[in-house]
Amino acid sequence: MKKALVFLMTAVMALNVCACGGKAETAKQETAEEKTVEEEAAVDTAAQEEEAFKPEKDISFIVGFDAGGTADIPARIVAKYMSKYAGVNVVVSNITGSGGQVAAEQVKAMEPDGYTLLHVPVGYYLQAALGNADFTYEDFTPVTMWCDSWVALAVKADSPYETYEDFISAVKENPQSIRMGTVSGTLPQLAALAIQKKEDVAFKMTDLGVNNKATELMSGRIDAYIDGVGQLSQYVKSGDFRLLMAFAKDDTVIPGFEDLPSAESLGYTDFDYLLQSFGMWMPKGTDEKIVQYYADLIKTCSEDPECIKELNALGYGARSEDPENYANICEKVQTKTNEAVADILN
Repeated sequence: MKKALVFLMTAVMALNVCACGGKAETAKQETAEEKTVEEEAAVDTAAQEEEAFKPEKDISFIVGFDAGGTADIPARIVAKYMSKYAGVNVVVSNITGSGGQVAAEQVKAMEPDGYTLLHVPVGYYLQAALGNADFTYEDFTPVTMWCDSWVALAVKADSPYETYEDFISAVKENPQSIRMGTVSGTLPQLAALAIQKKEDVAFKMTDLGVNNKATELMSGRIDAYIDGVGQLSQYVKSGDFRLLMAFAKDDTVIPGFEDLPSAESLGYTDFDYLLQSFGMWMPKGTDEKIVQYYADLIKTCSEDPECIKELNALGYGARSEDPENYANICEKVQTKTNEAVADILN
């Protein structure tokens, strides 16, 4: 019995030793596997960080219009916040000429190194549709939208036109009697033609050329004109002008002009080509990682309460868009602008 008991105890001890050895071996294997996974994750993270774009020098934001204008003012606001989050300076440079075409042509010819951005007004689509520009969005790399703006119909505050309906009634009663100030080849001119077509009225179109539109209206040389809300807001606040409508959708809230009738509420349809949102392009061939970096940067800026506040105070809205969505928007706007020009001008 004693021998049997000793044998049994010895066997149990041997099994325990084997079990402990097995557990230890399993633990070693699990630890090794965990270490391998962690090392692989670290390598992947390092590779992603190495591949990701991060600017290391100043970025040029090219605006094809004069400093202090409708295009320039919001660009400088957004550039300030881009600099804040990018960690480098985003410098706005004004390269004027041919309705922004000089700036576009220069950017088009630049290397796609990730340090040059082009301010894109809707005027570029119109110029292409009119055959006045030999480039479209397809000659660049679309990045994102960065600012919302809208064009509105303005009259003097002491004019007899209290509402849009008053204004249209007056034009219908006396065709060619209302002098509409326009500048050839611009979005406001296209908007004025759209009003004529939709309402079946005829303005006395007055080409203002390089003259200041606000001064022309205040002096009484014209009766109305269409311009960006951001540019008109100062004259509304001063009590000089009254806005009668804006080319905007019903669900759009225009900062400071929440009660302004939208084109959609007045029966306009399919007028996306008259929405004045600003976009951003880069030289063609810019790397996708670079494009995504700037799209993400603009998104961050558009969600910054202070950035939103500054833009809203001047009648603009913060905006961002995914690069793929923005490219689709570019295609749609160009197509619609082409159709509108062919329909209205022919």
